[in-house]
Amino acid sequence: MATYYLYGTILTNEAVAANNRGDNLGNTTTLQKVFHQDDLHTSVSGETIRFSMRYRFQLENPKSVNRTYHPDSGKLEYADEKRQNWNPTKDVFIDDDLMGFMDAEAAAKEKEDEIEEDELAATDKPTKGKKEKPKGKTTKRQSPLAVGRAISLRPYRGELSFNCVSGEKKKGQLSLYSAEMHTTEYQYSFGLNLNDVVKKQHIGNFIDAIIDPPPVAGNHSRFAYDFSPASIIFRFTNAHSSRIQNCFEHDIANQTYTLQKLIRRVEAGDIHASELIVGGDVYHTEEGQKLKELQVTIFPGVYAAAQQVRQQIAAIGGDYKVVGEK
Repeated sequence: MATYYLYGTILTNEAVAANNRGDNLGNTTTLQKVFHQDDLHTSVSGETIRFSMRYRFQLENPKSVNRTYHPDSGKLEYADEKRQNWNPTKDVFIDDDLMGFMDAEAAAKEKEDEIEEDELAATDKPTKGKKEKPKGKTTKRQSPLAVGRAISLRPYRGELSFNCVSGEKKKGQLSLYSAEMHTTEYQYSFGLNLNDVVKKQHIGNFIDAIIDPPPVAGNHSRFAYDFSPASIIFRFTNAHSSRIQNCFEHDIANQTYTLQKLIRRVEAGDIHASELIVGGDVYHTEEGQKLKELQVTIFPGVYAAAQQVRQQIAAIGGDYKVVGEK
């Protein structure tokens, strides 16, 4: 049986990323950073992007998710925290289906037995035979979805803003603070094993979430940065490797981005042009037209690209037909 994968890389619009209520260094609130191509870049975690997708599922249909986030209290509520009702042959929650879960429940007597063994060892009393430890129970499902870190397209240049807290200034309390900022686009990649998705309709829900995500948090807080794709590259394939991860690169000379790495891989035959669906602003670039010449399916809009990949998945037939339905 063939294994089907949907890979993707998203490039956002350029905007100012900042974080006024998260991690800090002294009186400076910081952005997360990683080294990429031997330079310092700002970053947003894959877990944060997954949280945003999960929250979108909740906004679209609260009854479809197992884990509900309450923004007023910041607390999580589960419909079935222990996954006692998980049954792949029946209806399943969308977040459990796409993102997996793990509930590790220790044996009830395990801790008591450990304390008893420690006490016996302390008194040097011999034990009769080897006492078998009770085993815990683990309920888990591997996530069919993998999401990589979002990495800034442009290196971090040390941008800072200086601010003053509002309200009454109190003696002995610091009222001045600074915040790191970064004017950049972000790119991130994902991979979804379509075979492992129990309810194939959820594949379509995921594609919708990629195209129209709610705000993505950074460093434990939300900042006004639009993580929707300005350009998107899908790869629908049987290949087990993505080969399109972080395929956008910063073009310093022209102060834009380049897809030369992707073009070379298509020209070399490492990626078949028929597997790629591209949409968004990249359509209007010279490299976008080069991809078109290489027989890559490319659209001026991201929604059109998303609908095309839906139709290609639906063409597999069987349970996948529902992916083409809007």
